[in-house]
This record gives sequence, C-alpha cells and structure tokens, in this order.
Amino acid sequence: MITANENQSWVNAHAGVALPGADVAWLNEQRAAALAQFEKVGLPGVRDEDWRYTNLRALKSNDYALNSASVLNVELAETTNPRLVFVDGHLDVAASTGLSDSVTSLKDSLAIVEGAFGSTLPIEPHGFTALNTAYAHDGYVVNLTPNQVLDGVLEVVFVSQSANAVSHTRNIIIAQANTQCTIIERHIGAQGSVYLNNIITEIVAGDNAHIDHYKIQQESDDAFHMGGVFINQASNSQVKNHNIALSGLVTRNDIYCNLLGPGAHMEMNGLVVGKGRQHIDNHTEVNHAVPNCTSDEYYKTVLDDHSRSVFRGRIIVAQDAQLTNADQQNNNLLLSKNAEADCKPQLEIYADDVKCSHGATVGQLDPTSLFYLKSRGINAESANALLTFAFANEVIERIKVDRVREELTQILAGELLSGLEELI
Repeated sequence: MITANENQSWVNAHAGVALPGADVAWLNEQRAAALAQFEKVGLPGVRDEDWRYTNLRALKSNDYALNSASVLNVELAETTNPRLVFVDGHLDVAASTGLSDSVTSLKDSLAIVEGAFGSTLPIEPHGFTALNTAYAHDGYVVNLTPNQVLDGVLEVVFVSQSANAVSHTRNIIIAQANTQCTIIERHIGAQGSVYLNNIITEIVAGDNAHIDHYKIQQESDDAFHMGGVFINQASNSQVKNHNIALSGLVTRNDIYCNLLGPGAHMEMNGLVVGKGRQHIDNHTEVNHAVPNCTSDEYYKTVLDDHSRSVFRGRIIVAQDAQLTNADQQNNNLLLSKNAEADCKPQLEIYADDVKCSHGATVGQLDPTSLFYLKSRGINAESANALLTFAFANEVIERIKVDRVREELTQILAGELLSGLEELI
C-alpha cells in the first residue's frame, strides 16, 4: 500500500515489484538515476514554481496499490483499426489486435528502445516523471524503419478498472526518416473510481517523419492523471499533438518539444472542458534550438461550476535559432463566476531574426454575439449554449481523423448543447 503523502512509501511499495529488464544494464542505470532524483525532490507541491496553482492535497489524501496484470472486464466500442488495450497499465494481449514487429509492448522491446528511452525528458524531471522512469512496467512501442508508413490509425486504449490502483506506463514512438503514423491514445475509467495514472509518451521523430498523436481523456471524474508527452524532432519532421481533456478530478499534462533540425514543425492543439471541481493543468514548452523551425500552439478551455484550469506555455528561441516562426494562443471561457483560469504565456527569445507571438484571454461569452443571436429569436440559454459549443469546437475542427473528429463533436454537443431543442 502506498501512502501518497509520504515519499518513502512510494519507494517501499515498489521495492519488491518485478520490473521488466531487471538484467538490462542501461535500463537499470536510468532507473537508479530516476529513483535518486525522486528521493531528492519528492512529489511536487505548491512551493514548486511550476506547480504553484495545482494543489495535490486530494491526490495525497488517498492510499494506492500496485496492481498486477488483469483481464479487461468492460466492453469497448467496435473498431476496424488495430487496437492495443492496456488494463491498469498492463497489456491485455487477448483484447488487442495489430501487434507486429513495428507495434509491440515495452516489456518486449527493450533492445529496440535503448537509445530512445528517456532521451526526450528534461534534465531534472519532477517527481512524477522520475517515478515513471524508475518504475515503468509496460506501455506501447511503435518503431518505424526508414520510409515505413504505419497502415491505418493505431488506437491505444488505457482502461482503469481497479479502485485505488496506480500505474506507471511508458510509451515510446520511434519514427525514423521518411516515416508516417497516426496514433490515438484513449484513457478511460469507470465513473466513481479513484485511481492514479502516471503516463509518459516519448516521441522521437527522424528526418521528414510525420506523426499525428492524439491524447483523449475520458476518465472517472474522481481520477488523478499525471501525464507527459515529450518530443524530439529532426530536420523537416512534422509532429501534431492533440490533447483533449474532458474528465478527471486532477489532471496534469506536460507537453515538451525540442526542435533539433532545420525545417521541423510542431503543432499543439488542446481543449479542456471542466465542470464540478475538476482541476486541469497543462504545461507546454517548445524549444527552438536551431534555425528555420516553426511551431503553432492553440489551446482552449471551457470551465463551469467550480472547475479550474492552468496553462503555462513557454517558447524558447536559442541564440542561433534565426528565422524562427512561433505562435501561441490560449483562450479561456468561464461559464460560472466560481470557475477560474490561470494562464502564463512565456517567450524567451535570444535570436534577433524571428517572428514570435503569444496571446491569452480569460472571459465570458461575447455580448455582441449573444445580442445578435437573441435578435434572431434565439433565447438566452440557447444562445449561450451555441456560442460555447462553437468556441470549443474550433479545436476539434483541427482534428484530421474523421471518426475522431465526429465522435468528439458529438461528445461536446452532449455536454454543451443538452436540451437545446426544448430551449429554442
């Protein structure tokens, strides 16, 4: 049993756990370094600058247990795509399709990921990231050889079905030169369940690699999700990351990208829909390390009731990164006087020939637009609902996978347009 507010409890609980690769030297070295980092910094708290708006009191008030592999006991929607299913962080082979030489599990691919594992992470990660490196037990691995295109869309579903379970999952995408893939991560859990997911996805994009990565959270409203997507990009690579958070009591997502080759392009799209007492914290960072790279960030938040969001977006342009073009937008819509949005856009520019911009807004619906709809015979509640849906759906419209875009549009409509016909 893990007493979450005691750092030593995490170490003690994992001491007797059999992890894959116990005889792999490079992995043991990384685990030992990560464990030392965790023992140094512990779990983050409000005294840490990057966590000052995110109080983990609710997370630390629970006890958690490590679960072994189990069998899926919920019914998933049908799909024609290859699909990997992880239950409480462990691959359920029987429920999965599409395993191949290119799509495998972490525990079966340690030789493949040696150079990639940990290569994208910050030099001094916070406590949750350190715990993941120290105790990662499974995850998916996509390894594309030069010129390979991954057929179709790979769906990866993480199902949390055990109460008070904690899982440390590490996913790695290695896309070598001239490769292409689309991957959808879904995180789901039974309503009312309390659990902790500590999940990291690393993406290593080679020259001219094209990767579309989606992360969709539809978890229990009582769940805790500490996640990270860390990306290294080589010359002329294009990575698109879509981060959709629709549920969970406390969510933290770190999305960091290093543009390391000229011509690389990064696109980040994010949508948060908060209600109740949900807290969603998104930290993004794009490091323009070389010349002639571009990045585009577009995050929107809709908050109701007592929900709260945090957005810290940081763009760093190195001294030699001339001809950088970077844009960042974060727009927050408050539907309740008790909702709160904290945003901190940051630009650090050390080059002189760049084009960089950022903007952040926090407010209510535009009164001019509301007046226009009312003047056309639409009542106030319906006008509010339509404008809120339109505001959020601008992010969904950036999704290129038709089925995912349509599904999320329907979910948004159910959340934001419920009862609209009766109100007109």
